[in-house]
Amino acid sequence: MMVSKIDIQRISPHLIWIMGLLELITVPLVVIIPRLTGTTLKNPLHGIAVGFVGIIVLLCCINPFLSRLSINLVGGNIRRISVLSSAFWSALILALIFIFQMIFGFAISFGYPWKEIILGIVSAGGAVFCSSLLYRMLVHILPFLAITIKTTNGLFVIEQFSLIKFSIFAAIYEGVALPIISIWKLVTENEVLISIVTGLAGGIAGALFLWLISSVATVSFGWIFFRQIRSAGKDYPE
Repeated sequence: MMVSKIDIQRISPHLIWIMGLLELITVPLVVIIPRLTGTTLKNPLHGIAVGFVGIIVLLCCINPFLSRLSINLVGGNIRRISVLSSAFWSALILALIFIFQMIFGFAISFGYPWKEIILGIVSAGGAVFCSSLLYRMLVHILPFLAITIKTTNGLFVIEQFSLIKFSIFAAIYEGVALPIISIWKLVTENEVLISIVTGLAGGIAGALFLWLISSVATVSFGWIFFRQIRSAGKDYPE
């Protein structure tokens, strides 16, 4: 089957509301789960649970409407993104983010917001780099872990993507988003309600910053290799 390389020069503005929605879902869970379990805030196990559930809820919300967004990929419009494999990698990334934040949180003596900015950059950059490296290694051994995307042209699997650039832009996103998201920690009442607002605002702010970079700067956000595993046809229902 065909293998295509996509060089990402511009970021879709849809990323802004999608990341806002994702953070709106996940940040309150980060607040609620430790209260229910009586465990430490941002425990890596919480990262697994929140990352997994968050992406499942997000994709179940947006997959039915992807066909209306006209997001082009390899000459066709995206119809659906695989849920369970995406949830697996989301869980791994968030668990790694929490691990990095636990490790470096003790070493950073700056106050708010500089501590959050540094933690966001280091944790997200490190987590995305490590998980991307694992993705390259595992998807050929365990194909069911590969993220697949259904388009009007067929079904495509993500083979590999830029390690360094994806890590850098993930770090930039989190460096902008985390100080806003963490505002809920500064309040003493209605933390869950505040976390919904700060999660939404942080996700929008981080994605908006990346979108602005892609709009004003001539910079590549990296590349992705897609392999087509099924062609569109009579046996390929829309």
